[in-house]
Amino acid sequence: MARQGLTRADIVSAAIEMIESEGLHSFSLRELASRLHIKAASLYNHIKSSDELHTEVGYYAISELKRAQLEAIAGKERAEAVESLADAYYRFGKERPEIYKVILSLPMVKNDAIHSAGFDIVEPIMTAMAGYHLTREQMMHLQRVFRSIMHGFISQEEAGCFRQFPVDVGDSYRMAVRGFILLLENSEKEARA
Repeated sequence: MARQGLTRADIVSAAIEMIESEGLHSFSLRELASRLHIKAASLYNHIKSSDELHTEVGYYAISELKRAQLEAIAGKERAEAVESLADAYYRFGKERPEIYKVILSLPMVKNDAIHSAGFDIVEPIMTAMAGYHLTREQMMHLQRVFRSIMHGFISQEEAGCFRQFPVDVGDSYRMAVRGFILLLENSEKEARA
């Protein structure tokens, strides 16, 4: 029987808290149930499956990243918007690494709705690039390049891969963002030619 007063939202919130504090790879339904003071089987009175819970946490993670990105670019255009967007994305990945990992794990979830929600991550990037006169195809390619740059820095830094050289990682990151802005400007010239 379901614990009196326990809601689906309580379960999702507890899962998010657990993932952020202990890591995505340490997360288990058994431990979640223990924290909620219920039996693991009782979770299924509120959720259908672990995939469904993962999807709910995924929606939360996507909405948080989207919110951070949109706040960063509000009222900004072109290079200023792209720099602010890059900083927001990078900061999100660094400050909320386990929730960021949830986003990266979502393509493995067999759920069309969560895959569609993934476009919410891309929307602020497309908005920031809208100040540049680019074709739709260029924008699709360039948002991939942008996300790859951001993820590359986040994952490489987390893995400790940037420790071998005595230069500031922040400087390298800013160079990458400036390089991306130059790519946008060159792509704009190509689109206008």
